[in-house]
Amino acid sequence: MTQVPAGAGESFPVKETNLAQLLMRAFYWADEGLQNYLQSKGWPEITRAQSLVFVNIGEGIKRPSEIASKVGVTRQAIHQTINELVDAGFVRLEPDPKDRRAKVVQYTELGEKIGLEAIKGLAYVEDALANRIGSDVVQALRSGLIRDWGNPVKPD
Repeated sequence: MTQVPAGAGESFPVKETNLAQLLMRAFYWADEGLQNYLQSKGWPEITRAQSLVFVNIGEGIKRPSEIASKVGVTRQAIHQTINELVDAGFVRLEPDPKDRRAKVVQYTELGEKIGLEAIKGLAYVEDALANRIGSDVVQALRSGLIRDWGNPVKPD
């Protein structure tokens, strides 16, 4: 187990093999690469919070309360982020067809365009990763990540 450098919170040990930390680092790396790609194509900068909203919409999670729950922030915080995306013209809020009291987030035409560009960008990022660490390693990562892991574990 590696310790955090002195002065950087030495009471919190860092284990380099902690899968959750490694997955988060990988996500940040991929998200930053995606942002770089989108900016190179002339799209405005999107915050990580906005990127997380896009990811959830792409996964079919469209109610702001459900997105907030998945991201682990308050409904107020996610509404602020969604409103930023509305103001940018990427999404709109519409009545939920299953519950008219609720709202769902939908892509606008512009949002669909950046979404399609993001798909290209993520493929670019994945190809770049394969070139750096090997396509066999990337394929192994994909293979493990697409499997059904079942419900999250709970201690007995």
